[in-house]
Amino acid sequence: MTDFDGTLADLTPTPEEAFVTDAVAAGITAIARQPTVTFGVVSGRRMADVAARVGPAAAFVAGLHGLEIEGPDCAFHHYALDSVAQVIDRLARTAARELAWCPGVYLENKTYALTCHVRLAPPDLADRALEEFEALAEPQLEARVLKSMTGAKALELLPDVDWHKGRAAEWIKARVETRLGEAVSILYLGDDRTDEDAFDTLGESDTVVGVGPRPHTHLIDFRLAGPASVGRLFARLAVLRQPLPGD
Repeated sequence: MTDFDGTLADLTPTPEEAFVTDAVAAGITAIARQPTVTFGVVSGRRMADVAARVGPAAAFVAGLHGLEIEGPDCAFHHYALDSVAQVIDRLARTAARELAWCPGVYLENKTYALTCHVRLAPPDLADRALEEFEALAEPQLEARVLKSMTGAKALELLPDVDWHKGRAAEWIKARVETRLGEAVSILYLGDDRTDEDAFDTLGESDTVVGVGPRPHTHLIDFRLAGPASVGRLFARLAVLRQPLPGD
């Protein structure tokens, strides 16, 4: 399982600009074709967005930090999503009006979540914009309707429920084990703070790979420099998992 932004694709000023390079895509395809591997992506993006960018190699795709998941003959849609859709819509319209003073602010409306990106904003205004964005949602945050999540030059508002990438990883693992009829181990790759939830959920038989330079609070097993290294790792693992002649 792997995150998308910063792990499979380089971080970009706006979400629309992110893409998987041909080299990384080749690595994904190579490892996903292995008969003993199930490949999945767990992202903060909407599920359909992730699936379109990664392609059919991903057997499981989880969006909104795992609040929505699709896999072979199974799907998950958290009950809290529908209850916040109108709240998110109102906040998106309010934020667009109230943050118009700050150039470079980008509001990503995911229907059930809303992210304020300030990567393109002037550095001296970016923090203030994020503070005002969070203040707009203060009533919903205090009422535990929404929670805020800090990202890379961004702040996200989403349903305040005990569900995150770690829960999604558990959900996917359980379905894979049921389908195969045996226990499996997870190799999880991620670069962001939200991936720490998955890192904390994994067991002793699983492997954690931190991607990029940011420090991780969870003890990681390995570190890769960025998406290009992730693609090379997948390609190398695919070769190592090839059966030897005569096996």
